[in-house]
Amino acid sequence: MDLSVVNQTLLELGLLILLGYVLRRRGGLSHEGVRDISSLAVNITCPLLIIASVSHMQGAATENVVRWFGIGMVIYALLPLLAKVLVTLLRVREDERGVYAFMLIFANTELLGFPVVQAFWGDEAIFYTAIIHMPFDLLVYSYGVRLMSGERRPFSLRCLWNPGFVLTVIALVVYFADWHLPAVLVDACYLVGNMTTPLSMLILGASLAEITLHSIFGVPRLYAMAVLRLLAIPAIIYLVLRTTGWFSPMLNGIAGVTFGMPVGSMLVMFANAYDRYTQLSTQAVSLTTLGSLLTIPLMAWLL
Repeated sequence: MDLSVVNQTLLELGLLILLGYVLRRRGGLSHEGVRDISSLAVNITCPLLIIASVSHMQGAATENVVRWFGIGMVIYALLPLLAKVLVTLLRVREDERGVYAFMLIFANTELLGFPVVQAFWGDEAIFYTAIIHMPFDLLVYSYGVRLMSGERRPFSLRCLWNPGFVLTVIALVVYFADWHLPAVLVDACYLVGNMTTPLSMLILGASLAEITLHSIFGVPRLYAMAVLRLLAIPAIIYLVLRTTGWFSPMLNGIAGVTFGMPVGSMLVMFANAYDRYTQLSTQAVSLTTLGSLLTIPLMAWLL
């Protein structure tokens, strides 16, 4: 990455975050409005951006894409084991181990990961980001539910019926079948999909405006979790991939950045659904989101 481009990109993203913060504080965005924009970004604009990104991948090495998907499967298979070890090292109370494991496994890849990698590496990075994180939905709606509910519920394929997963599968089919989408369709997907970055940054700024700093700094163990979530885990993944030499620097960077996103907002959704750890979940998401304003630029500089 060109550092001058990175600096400009980070400044632009920062200004959008500031705009979202000001709008929320001034009443230009309501709580319900932030929720609706979040739904729009996750369910509409981001999935369409994935479809549009396929047009850039025609002719790319199929073997590389298959290996990239396989690496994603391996990482998401190992993350629960790593989370168990880290939770033990953090000396988390027995009744809170599930929620802390969720924090360490599931990052906010959809709402923040996609726009960040697009800003750093362009549209091609969107497709690769979607591929490596396809196992996310498989894991979060099975193991993630078990962690938050405390119950052993059978996995249901109906949980995967969401726009992000479905359109990523469609993107894979289009890629492997070597279908060339009509230019008008690709342009339309780009037109809507490119709204993802500004919407995501506005959401982030508005979300930060809804919290009070003293409410998220009262749990010391969350600091250690945040360091692991934002720095240690992505560093391990990046260094392992770089050591293998299997992938390009861009792909290694995509993995490092996206696995270093803050705790996924789905944690709060699950906490509310099962009426467990609601306050702790909100604190974790808020703290790591605030911390990511420092760690994402740091990762960009290091890469």
